[in-house]
Amino acid sequence: MTSAPHDPISHIRSHISLSPELEQSLRDQMTECHFKRGERITAMSEIRNHAIYIKRGSARVFYISGGKEHTYSFAFSDQFVTIAHRLLSDSTGNMTIEFLESTDVIVISHKSTREAFMNANASMAEVYLFTLTAMLEHSHALEERIMVLQTSDAPGRYRWVQQKYPHLLERATVTQVASFLGVTKETLYRIRSGKYKN
Repeated sequence: MTSAPHDPISHIRSHISLSPELEQSLRDQMTECHFKRGERITAMSEIRNHAIYIKRGSARVFYISGGKEHTYSFAFSDQFVTIAHRLLSDSTGNMTIEFLESTDVIVISHKSTREAFMNANASMAEVYLFTLTAMLEHSHALEERIMVLQTSDAPGRYRWVQQKYPHLLERATVTQVASFLGVTKETLYRIRSGKYKN
């Protein structure tokens, strides 16, 4: 059986073999939700401790420090939205997920995942597969971003984000993208206008 596009099962299969029974058990744990543009998942949200996969749409994860928003990550259709520390803790810290457009997601509870991980509860193993896959893909994306931030100048970072997320500036603000790249919005404006000088 082939997974349809925009299905987290295809991501899980790229890392782990799934029997038909395990796949069905995993699907039984999933819930679909819809968010409008601008809606947020905060520490007070009902699904704050769920792993989130975007079927269609986009989101960003950010935190506030010193009175400013700092963009931690972006996620688009057929990607996971991941906040790593939620796997092992009920704490959500000060991370917020904001949806950048009308977005359909699939969610699964991190609480069940932690129980499977801590108690080796075989009946919950399928839940752990969902979160494990999200974490593997998050780790890869984070490593790539760290290398770009450490080795590229501001124009190089902008070229990378254009290649990685071609439609990002159609959904996110210049301020949000600049924060993600670790540059000022003024620098990003200059790069985009061709007026940037080292």
